[in-house]
Amino acid sequence: MRHARLALALVVIALPLAAQQPPSFRGATVTTIRASGDLRRQITSLGNPNETVWAGYNVPVIGAHHVEICCSSHCGTCALEGENTNITYVEGDELATSVALLYRIRDHEITKIRPFSSCAVEASGARIYWIEGVEQTASVNMLAAMAKGDDSAGKRAVFALSLHAGGTDALIDLAHHAERSKVRSEALFWLAQSAAEKAGRALRDAVDNDPDDEVRGKAVFAISQLPADQSIPLLADLMRNHRSKTVRKKAAFWLGQTNDPRALEAIEGYLRQ
Repeated sequence: MRHARLALALVVIALPLAAQQPPSFRGATVTTIRASGDLRRQITSLGNPNETVWAGYNVPVIGAHHVEICCSSHCGTCALEGENTNITYVEGDELATSVALLYRIRDHEITKIRPFSSCAVEASGARIYWIEGVEQTASVNMLAAMAKGDDSAGKRAVFALSLHAGGTDALIDLAHHAERSKVRSEALFWLAQSAAEKAGRALRDAVDNDPDDEVRGKAVFAISQLPADQSIPLLADLMRNHRSKTVRKKAAFWLGQTNDPRALEAIEGYLRQ
C-alpha cells in the first residue's frame, strides 16, 4: 500500500456513484456562477477587501483512479477551514470519479486549496461560489502556475494536480523544470502516488539527472511508492547498475522494505555477485 503526506491515509473500499456530486455544504451561502475567461482571474476577483470567501468546482480524477477525500478515514462532516485531508484510493465499476477543489480567497489572493468528495462540509457561515463549466485544461494550467509559488497554497496545488485528470504532464514538467528543489520533490512524490504510466520514467530521469542530491534521494523513495510491478524492477536496476553509491544503497534499502519475494530475490542475487 502506498503512503502519502498531509495526514493522508490510503485504503481500498467501494463508494456509491453519488460521490461524484459536489460536497453538501452546511451553514454556507452558495452562489452558482459560470466559468468565464481566465480561471484564476475570475476566482481571485471574488469577494470584497478584507473578506474571506471560497470558490470551488468539480474536476475529473486522474487516470483510472477513484478516490474518496475527506478529513478522516470515516466520512462524515468536515470543517471547511480544517487542515487534515484523508485520501482513499478505491476500486469498483460505479464509483466517484471526480472531486471538488475548493479555494479560499482573501483580499483577492488564493490562500488555501482543499479537495473533497463525498463528505459533508461545515462552512460556518462562509460565502461559497460554485463555478460550473470549468475546463480541465484551465484548471490544470492554473494549478501548475500556483505550484511554483513558495507558499502552502502552492504545495497544495501540487497535490491537487496528482488527483486531476490531465495533471500528469504538469507534474512531470514541474519535476523536471521547477526552479525550487522542494517543488521538484513534491511533484516526484505525488507522481508516484498517481501511479500514472509515465511516472516511472519521470522518476528514473530525476534519479539520473536532477542536480540536487536530496531530490535524487526522494526520487528513489518515490519509485518505491509505485505499484510493485513497476517499483521492484526499477529499484533492482538502480541497486545493481546506478553510478551513484548513495543511490544504490537507497534502492537496496527500499527494496528491503517491500516484503515482496521478488525484491528479496533481487537483493540476494546482488549480494552473490
